[in-house]
Amino acid sequence: MNTHEPALRHWREAFLFWFVWVSVATHFPQSPLTGEEPFFESPDKLLHFLCFGILGFLFIQTKWVKNTWLCWVIVGLWALFDEMTQHLLPIEREFSYEDLIASELGITSFILWTGALSGESVSHIRDTLKIILSKAKNWTIILFIGSLVTSITTLSIWYLLKEMLGKQYSSGALFIAYIVATGCVFWFIVRRGGLQKEVARLVKVMLPTVLLTMVFVAMAGILVSFTSFEPWVIAMLVLMMGTRVAWARAT
Repeated sequence: MNTHEPALRHWREAFLFWFVWVSVATHFPQSPLTGEEPFFESPDKLLHFLCFGILGFLFIQTKWVKNTWLCWVIVGLWALFDEMTQHLLPIEREFSYEDLIASELGITSFILWTGALSGESVSHIRDTLKIILSKAKNWTIILFIGSLVTSITTLSIWYLLKEMLGKQYSSGALFIAYIVATGCVFWFIVRRGGLQKEVARLVKVMLPTVLLTMVFVAMAGILVSFTSFEPWVIAMLVLMMGTRVAWARAT
């Protein structure tokens, strides 16, 4: 059964969907600042990191451009163009260097995961994933799980922390929600592909490096919290890099 062409087509459809969604979301008119704390404080910087990171990863999978680093340049320039148009259009948005940096860091961290399944030791996982992603219904389920779990978990943690501590921690809530949602999507793929034994072996090998990564994540977040930049962005960057190193060691 030829699964390459259907899977590639779905990757391209996913990229186009995400591209349109991100472009609309970043250019949605913003209400003028009133000086009062909003009911829900958007985790803006972390959203830039994740949204443009996913965009970059999806673009690479389309195979429209073969060179990985050229893909990084293209998506990186688009992130710059996206930020510039927000300033030029009458939508009450300003050019933000911090937003741009967060977007570029996200693109870089996600692109580092390119080729994670290229090794011979994970060839069965690669082939199984291709079969799963060749079916449109699996993409629909993945989108449903990812969006629903991210939304519900973010809002639940945000509300809980606000009630307990009296402050908004929307970025922290999104950080945790993204990890939970990624785990749920990962679980779906593993169960659908019958990859439990292979993945259990990889997780066992990865665990020490992942635990060490979590220490670095906490340290990086604390250090950056003394600056004006969003610490959760750096924490996510360290997490993405550390887990990529763990995966490379295991495979």
